Amino acid sequence: MNALNRAVMTFAFAAALPSLAFADEAEVHYRMCMAHKKSGKVEEAETECQKAIDARPDHGAAYYTLATLQRQRNKLEQSLASFKKVRELEPTNASGWAGEGAVCLRLDKIDEAVTALQQAVALDPKDTTSVANLGNALRKQGHPEQAIEAYRKALEKDKDNVDLLNNFAVALRAQNKNAEAIEVLQRALAKKPGDPNMSGNLAKALRSEKRYADAIPYYEAAIKGGEKDPGLWFDLAYSYEQTNQKDKALEAYKKHLALIKDKDPRAATYISETIEKLEKK
Repeated sequence: MNALNRAVMTFAFAAALPSLAFADEAEVHYRMCMAHKKSGKVEEAETECQKAIDARPDHGAAYYTLATLQRQRNKLEQSLASFKKVRELEPTNASGWAGEGAVCLRLDKIDEAVTALQQAVALDPKDTTSVANLGNALRKQGHPEQAIEAYRKALEKDKDNVDLLNNFAVALRAQNKNAEAIEVLQRALAKKPGDPNMSGNLAKALRSEKRYADAIPYYEAAIKGGEKDPGLWFDLAYSYEQTNQKDKALEAYKKHLALIKDKDPRAATYISETIEKLEKK
């Protein structure tokens, strides 16, 4: 299709929508992008967004929409570049910084995520998602106390967010605040019963408090729910052993051994010796 035909098709589409009839070329493409996005045509929306940017390189809204579409399609490096362009064009717009930080988190670019999300929160302290993402980034950066502070702020606005509660509990556990972590995870599981990840986290917190009998059903729920961490089997076995359930402890230790024997020979030797000692009791 030549340039003339493309232009005819573009403006024929515009003429069909009265609101587009007198828009400039960039705005025509941008509104077409939004129409495609609304109807779920993500690839077509991305194409039209790019055309809007080609027509007007300083179109901040088009860059932002393009970035979100690229993120939706897991084109994360491209999405990151687009979000960076948004905040270059509109440095006081929190959305660009927030998007950049969120994508950096997914790419494990943690230091960049912290910087971007701190700027986003400074510009818009009421954005709960950015505050929560900042907590996640700070936790991964090795600053659990700062992460806890961020999670507390986010929970003031979004107290029933189970993912936020779970991440908050992980940060609490990193600071050995297991009693509070247990309370937080119980709240989360009341809203999402049986969640395997949260069940595993609650089991670990209970075990840290030496509440072995209480931990066991949560370890069992985590494993049954599909959690793959081999350490769950060891923790479950140890909890069985501490509650005088020898047969169940042996079975769980053997499951753990089968999962690690080819990956960690030293740990496998230790577990084999543990099984041997327990069998002799």
